Amino acid sequence: MYEMPSDLQYKDELRKEEIRIENELEMLEKKEYAQLEKKLKRDLERIRESLQD
Repeated sequence: MYEMPSDLQYKDELRKEEIRIENELEMLEKKEYAQLEKKLKRDLERIRESLQD
């Protein structure tokens, strides 16, 4: 059975997401497009692998 995350867990995940988005925006501002693309592809691959489990 699926358990809902606690408020603390949820907020922790949101903070991680906030940091990730801030970092990606910073990469865009610095025109680090190739580096950002590589990071996003890596993240997407990791997520897809996790969904296969």
